[in-house]
Amino acid sequence: MGKLNQMYKNIIDKYFQSQRRRMIAWTALFFAALLLILSSHFVPVRTSWEVGRVSTQDVQADRYLTFVDEEGTLDRQQEALKSFQDIYKIDLEKFNSITITDISDSFATLEEIAELSRSQEEVTTVDKIALLHDAFAFTLEADEWASLANLSEADIQWLYERGIDYTIDVMSKGVALADLESAREKIAKSISNDKYITGAEEKFLQAVIEDVNLYPTYVLDAEATAEKKSEILATVEPEKITVQKGELVVRKGEILTERQATILQQLGYSQSASPVIVVFGLAILIAIMILVVRAFMMHFTPKIYRDEKQLVLMMLLTTATIFLYDMFLSLTLSSIAERAAQVGYLIPVAMGTMLITILLDVRLGLVIDIILAIFVGMYTENSAFAVVALIGGLTGSLGVATLGQRSDISRTALSISAVNACLIIGLGMIQSQTPDVILFGVVFGVSNGLISSIFTMGVLPYLENIFGITTSIKLLELANPSQPLLKKLMTEAPGTYHHCIMVGNLGEAAAEAIGANGLEVRLGAYYHDIGKLKRPYFFAENQFSGNNPHNNMTPQLSTLIITSHVKDGIEMAKEAKLPPIIIQMIAQHHGDSLVSFFYSKAKETDPQAKERDYRYEQPKPQTKEAAILMMADTVEAAVRSKKNATPGQIEGFIRTLIKGKLNDGQFDECELTFRDLELIAEAFTRVINGIYHKRIEYPPQANELLKLQEGQGNHDSHHNE
Repeated sequence: MGKLNQMYKNIIDKYFQSQRRRMIAWTALFFAALLLILSSHFVPVRTSWEVGRVSTQDVQADRYLTFVDEEGTLDRQQEALKSFQDIYKIDLEKFNSITITDISDSFATLEEIAELSRSQEEVTTVDKIALLHDAFAFTLEADEWASLANLSEADIQWLYERGIDYTIDVMSKGVALADLESAREKIAKSISNDKYITGAEEKFLQAVIEDVNLYPTYVLDAEATAEKKSEILATVEPEKITVQKGELVVRKGEILTERQATILQQLGYSQSASPVIVVFGLAILIAIMILVVRAFMMHFTPKIYRDEKQLVLMMLLTTATIFLYDMFLSLTLSSIAERAAQVGYLIPVAMGTMLITILLDVRLGLVIDIILAIFVGMYTENSAFAVVALIGGLTGSLGVATLGQRSDISRTALSISAVNACLIIGLGMIQSQTPDVILFGVVFGVSNGLISSIFTMGVLPYLENIFGITTSIKLLELANPSQPLLKKLMTEAPGTYHHCIMVGNLGEAAAEAIGANGLEVRLGAYYHDIGKLKRPYFFAENQFSGNNPHNNMTPQLSTLIITSHVKDGIEMAKEAKLPPIIIQMIAQHHGDSLVSFFYSKAKETDPQAKERDYRYEQPKPQTKEAAILMMADTVEAAVRSKKNATPGQIEGFIRTLIKGKLNDGQFDECELTFRDLELIAEAFTRVINGIYHKRIEYPPQANELLKLQEGQGNHDSHHNE
């Protein structure tokens, strides 16, 4: 076995180490899964004659035939087993291993606590009572707890043996699952009747028995039951059907029965396309669909295409939705055939498209919806079902494209239901269906929307966690002020909390101006400075007393403390299990920027001070959202240091700050354009006038250095950030 495991590991390491090979393997698996699901539907054996239909010709047996009628035999077997009752036995194995063990564990705990005073003189009765309270959930009087705490080892052993004896005495006679509570009462009564067990001992033993997990001792003897059933079934003679050669099996004009259809099938009177041809045709169709989706993703959603997890998720959701087709189509929800046939409107294509849209991309959701609708039409051989699946799926995707909260899914469900109902009514009129048939279709269509939303809301949290995807819903949940980290930030570092809120306002406005994810920026802003919770009073916004500890520290040490808030924030975010996107924004919100205040301070005393010693040691922003957060953080902190500034001066200062970050190379690894920077500056200017606050002013030396660095791209506007 070990060699096989090692061989398997070697194969995985050798052939699937590269992402390209893994993607090929996943695609092949996706193809095989779809082919298997579709083949099971499109390659059944179909007889030429159908039960309940009139035969158009006489059919004679071309040979002698005898075979077992499976359904008839099954009926005989079920009749023979009608009076049979399952066999039970007394089995104490699980009772001993579960129930007795539970009782023993309780007494072991009691003995351990009672023994403390004998081994440790400093342990008092009060201490042991406290331990007993923690160990046992039941309630006793204070003197009763004290009595238990001071029981001797011999007394505990005696009480344990009495409890075990009474329990075994009742349970060994055989107690079924339904009689467990009655058995528990009998045990409790035996304990109460024991005149030697009194006071706290009785209450303790009663509580243990009440809390213990009683396991039934009168249980089903599966082996004996199965053996007896086999004996009975062996006595049942199989029902056989015999047909003579030349015997008239079906007469022309006769309605075909189940028995006749079975005989015809056994005789080989069937017609169907070659399974090989059908499977080959399906393979071609599936391959084309996969290639189309691949081409679309390469051109329009390249990030998803290159992300293995997201690609697998898309395949999984597509396969799962198609897998549900058969389940819903197999439902018989009416005894009237025309009504029951409307069940195709129940297929929840919208569920798959909504999940893909929420978790991945709305454009990808729309493309997958088209493919799923095509398969619905093929499955049902009904264009009306395909139309409803297509339009309903599109409604679902578009409805959750800008998802803001979970209730939006419910509202989308109502939209899907309404659209489906209108479509079904219109299609029913075109097909000249009766009102009752249309009504059934409408009920199914409305139910489709509701089922899709329920499925979506039910599986969404699990898919988020499994595949590490952060949806807007998850972000909104994290934005709640009651979140532990935000709550702690609000109470322990209120200045930083206010700063984060302001940065969130600035960042969201800027993100919306350039078409970035505003919610993502806001959440990044809320959490970007959580690392300051380690040492909140080392940052200016939390120094309400006016005492600045940096006045008594070297610039090097101050820089180390200031820059460490990023590393601390990353650690705290990981401990709190924040989404990776938030952790990345925490790490990148300063990039490798210069802590200019302390650098300038160091230059006053040491002209040879090296700039690299006063920079953050983190990656530069990798996304537009992270870059916006960096700028918003810088602008919010720095602008408040300007006293009595006019709107024009503020705008100029904002543009200078952004230019400084640009010249410093902080945006080299993200996709921001000069047009984006212009729009961001305008958004900052518009918002900052409403959230203008004072900040400590830079010393003259720092201001001179700032002017120099603004031209060189080395500016960090908020010295204590």
